[in-house]
Amino acid sequence: MEVSEGKLIIAILCVFSLGIIFSIVNGYYIEDTGTAIPLIVYGLAGAAMLVGALIMLLFQWKISHNQAFSMLKMLPQDERKIIEILLKEKKMDQMHIVAESGLSKVKVSRLLMKLEQRGVVEKLPLGNTNLIKLKL
Repeated sequence: MEVSEGKLIIAILCVFSLGIIFSIVNGYYIEDTGTAIPLIVYGLAGAAMLVGALIMLLFQWKISHNQAFSMLKMLPQDERKIIEILLKEKKMDQMHIVAESGLSKVKVSRLLMKLEQRGVVEKLPLGNTNLIKLKL
């Protein structure tokens, strides 16, 4: 599972904003009490952010996985075979896909070309074959 650049930038901005908010709150706390906010507060905030990020990643993985399986129902049978194989491994060389699918080299090559044009897979040269990577 890949995180888009936009989501990464938003996450960094949120963490930066949280740091600014903590600085402001710490200033008010020092004015009122004369001491800085205890370090445990920063530790708890960091732990809460970590747990929130993990929960978000788990939900994102679940959504992507469910979307992939619902997408399979709409595909023709031969394309479905290839995607099912790639869902198990995420990336695999083209010769292994030919072997596991039971389809001919030419058929697999044409199906992968169609899937690549639609943005479902990515083909990377790998010696005499291609490395096929699922883009979900």
